[in-house]
Amino acid sequence: MRILLCDDSAELRALLRSAIEDAAADVETLGEVGDGDAALRLAAEHQPDIVVVDLEMPGPAPAQLLRTLRRLAPEAAIVTFSGHDPAVVAGPAAREIALHLPKTTDLTAAGRAVRELGRRRAAS
Repeated sequence: MRILLCDDSAELRALLRSAIEDAAADVETLGEVGDGDAALRLAAEHQPDIVVVDLEMPGPAPAQLLRTLRRLAPEAAIVTFSGHDPAVVAGPAAREIALHLPKTTDLTAAGRAVRELGRRRAAS
């Protein structure tokens, strides 16, 4: 599975990448970005299987970010890794989200959940 990681904290992106890639030969991180505009550019360019995105990054507002991600990478599963409730910050655009992981989620559990989502999608 091909993953794009989007969070404005480089340290958190590195930790999340490590947790997702942990012992998983079938995971390829296509890129890591720190703002919404770069996330949209890379999603359109690489067409990832999964986009893990923080909802409070510099760039487009959360609702616009989710709608544009869906338009530019229509087959990608969108996973939000955010300290904010997607329904509150993105409204109806939160329907685009396949999985929400609060930032309080243990990173090992978050990595496992992302890998499982990717495997379920690949099997269907």
